[in-house]
Amino acid sequence: MATLVVPNLQQDPKTNGLYDRDFYSWSLQQAEALRRRDYDAIDWENVIEEIEAMARQERRSWRKFCARAIEHLMKIAYWDHATKGMLQHWTSEVMDFRQKMAVLIMENPGLKGQYDEMFADAWKLGRSMAVKSFQKYDVEHRGGASEQTYRNWDRLLPEECPYRLDQVVAFDAESGRQPRKDIWPPAVATILNARLERNYPILAVTPPTRDP
Repeated sequence: MATLVVPNLQQDPKTNGLYDRDFYSWSLQQAEALRRRDYDAIDWENVIEEIEAMARQERRSWRKFCARAIEHLMKIAYWDHATKGMLQHWTSEVMDFRQKMAVLIMENPGLKGQYDEMFADAWKLGRSMAVKSFQKYDVEHRGGASEQTYRNWDRLLPEECPYRLDQVVAFDAESGRQPRKDIWPPAVATILNARLERNYPILAVTPPTRDP
């Protein structure tokens, strides 16, 4: 295993601007200073900032996976021209994103207290991604102006999230256990049951989807 070489700069790392000039070397220096318990050599302000950034990255990763799951759920619910192959692919993608979310929660249980805010952010992002996907599909399927079809889909899709957290993540929000394969939002389950001959439970009746 290769040994990392820690740069030996003479100046104090807190004042020589190494953090901005060479983040790699700064990181190694700070790790070595922590290992030696040389607290006077620690660039505390930037170390704290980087640790906080690491926490934010875990949160952003969960939000990204949740948004992608929402995007694919909306594809199933709203794209009436989907083939069976597309539906199978989208359901597989949702399960993959659910698994990634569950792993993040198991590895970072402190995120459990952030569900409401993360889910709200994921909905906004996922809806935006879905509108762009439908814009692309619509132009490919029927032609027409890209900007017009974008506006059509933006008007059609709900402004408020139609899904509950448990319908999207499909795992126990407290334990982060493995996602279930039979939990889907009602509109999605209805379509998968009809088109893919599944037998997922339908918890509520939702209006049929329409093309814009």
